[in-house]
Amino acid sequence: MFLKLKSLACMALCGVLLAGCAQSGGKQEETTAPTAVQTTAAETTVPPATAPPATADEAVSLDNLAIKQNLGEIERTLDDLLGKTAFQGAIYAKVGNDFEYLKALGVANEGAHTNNSVYTRFYAGSVTKLLTAAAVMKLSEEKKLDINSTIDKFFPSCAYAKSVTVRQLLNMTSGIPDYICDTRVDYRVIKKPVSALSGLLGDNYNNNKAEILGWILTQPVAAAEKPVFAYSESNYYLLGEIIAKASGMRYEDYVKAVIFNPAYMTTSGFGADESVANAYTSQGAAELLYGGVGYSAFGFITNVSDLLKLVDGLLSYQIITENSLKEIMTDNGSGFGYGVYVNGSRLSCIGKTDAYSAKLSFSSDKSQIFVALSNSSSADPNWLHRLFRNYLKKFTG
Repeated sequence: MFLKLKSLACMALCGVLLAGCAQSGGKQEETTAPTAVQTTAAETTVPPATAPPATADEAVSLDNLAIKQNLGEIERTLDDLLGKTAFQGAIYAKVGNDFEYLKALGVANEGAHTNNSVYTRFYAGSVTKLLTAAAVMKLSEEKKLDINSTIDKFFPSCAYAKSVTVRQLLNMTSGIPDYICDTRVDYRVIKKPVSALSGLLGDNYNNNKAEILGWILTQPVAAAEKPVFAYSESNYYLLGEIIAKASGMRYEDYVKAVIFNPAYMTTSGFGADESVANAYTSQGAAELLYGGVGYSAFGFITNVSDLLKLVDGLLSYQIITENSLKEIMTDNGSGFGYGVYVNGSRLSCIGKTDAYSAKLSFSSDKSQIFVALSNSSSADPNWLHRLFRNYLKKFTG
């Protein structure tokens, strides 16, 4: 199941799509392609699989009575959208107090003749960053980490470490180049010197981490009078190491101890096995990243049930305190908080790793929740959600 990636060029594509590596210094722009999809609302289009994700979901106030009176129509519309957007994977949607939707479609493992189910595990891409941000805030609560401190304590030999804070890693204003791609060029193309990593990665998890960290920590970072938002996977890769050093545990073990266990997320982790759906493209089964490449930036594996437990654990303050969650949810002026896109009381994560893609979106009162995980490159959970929300606007209060 866990196949090697033939070249880092493939990694560039999957990593960038993970959460919008193509942007710098502001909110992302929504992209579309000419393939038409009809909805009961206005006509819209489905973006190509290579489109960078959009910003946080627009907050929509819905009329719960109207939702309750139209449950059948809403379900049929979502069924229709799943078919028209070629969705394959598992999906959950909640709208108000009366509408809940749960469905799994497509093949999990063609060779084993198994289909996707609500229990199937998928790579969740940049949903990982929400875990990483929550783990950092937990360490802050435990007085093991000051997010306003510079990172030279953890990386003393790094030239820029005395001018970059933990907070800047969290809100992506550090200016550290992305180890996945050069954000100044076509996001589908990996450019030198990042491409030099392709010949250095292999089967050994620790060696891969060392090579990637070595690259990140030796990059030039231009000093800026005012921090500017620029999406870079490197920020959250470094946060994984900071979590490990501050906690005295492996990043994965600390996340399990302070997030998975309190929230009863029993099927989540960072290691692939036969319970993980194979990834499929139009050419057949897709290949995955070498171990250690996604790590604390996009290495999370989970299922729909556990993502709902994550939402519950965060919003009930089982994982971190209310003040810590408020800090994660604070828009830092770019539509981004800590590891999540923010629009008022609504949070969203958009992930893509190789042919896998994911969307997690929820309001702070849990009245609107959307979770979708896919193992097909032809599916786009983020765009599916936007089509569904566009339709739901007819029920606004």
